[in-house]
Amino acid sequence: MLFQMMRSLSILVFFACIAISVATEKETACCTEASSKKIDIPITGFRVQQSRPPCVKAVIFYTSKGTVCSHWKETWVKQKVTELRKLQAIE
Repeated sequence: MLFQMMRSLSILVFFACIAISVATEKETACCTEASSKKIDIPITGFRVQQSRPPCVKAVIFYTSKGTVCSHWKETWVKQKVTELRKLQAIE
């Protein structure tokens, strides 16, 4: 009986470790390249990603279709970030 409990506990710990590593991987996913192309679908939010290889410096926009990695030096990107920050300040 003790063996079965230990076996069950080991299996539970194994799956918990897998779940944690998958969740961590999702959070640490980053942009390894950035696009200059203007986004033409609704943008719901953003975050700035710093350069930490293999990740590049970029603005990650959240859209209705997922995330888009945009080049931080693009004029339209800077304007959109300013616009979104103003909207956040109002809320």
